[in-house]
Amino acid sequence: MKWLLSKLGLLKQHKNTPDLKEDLSFFKTSVHSNAIACQWLLSKQTQLLLRQSKGSVLMIRIRDASGDGTVASKLVELSLKATQAQVELPSASGQMLLELGCRTVGGDFITLEYSFVDLGVKKIEQPELVNWFSNESDNIHQEMYDLATKGRALGGSEAMPLGRSA
Repeated sequence: MKWLLSKLGLLKQHKNTPDLKEDLSFFKTSVHSNAIACQWLLSKQTQLLLRQSKGSVLMIRIRDASGDGTVASKLVELSLKATQAQVELPSASGQMLLELGCRTVGGDFITLEYSFVDLGVKKIEQPELVNWFSNESDNIHQEMYDLATKGRALGGSEAMPLGRSA
């Protein structure tokens, strides 16, 4: 079997691979009351790329992933040397997508690592329905007319005495 793998070049590639610990990266999250604690480690290559990219910024982006049409989101800028952060939640319930990434000079966001956080069933409080017309005056039309004309005749039917026509 070794002979076949060596002929295919697979055995040789396995021996020449660099230490895997340098290539590992992770992004962990844990929920605390109204905030999320984030911890991460980026691979050596990614760290080098971020340092060499002039103007790139390391960020955490939080977006609502509940699928109900809401667009709650938040961006937090981080130091390139940071490995942890605590971020306040934009919403207290629903599904949140947390992305560790970088923003380029052009404004694009490149996701490096991500995590989904389930904050439970989305609670949307409906606003209290208010009947705006419940306190309306019985004489609202006359009051509105008086406000609009400020007491002066506009030259229409109100200018002519009753019973006479032109």
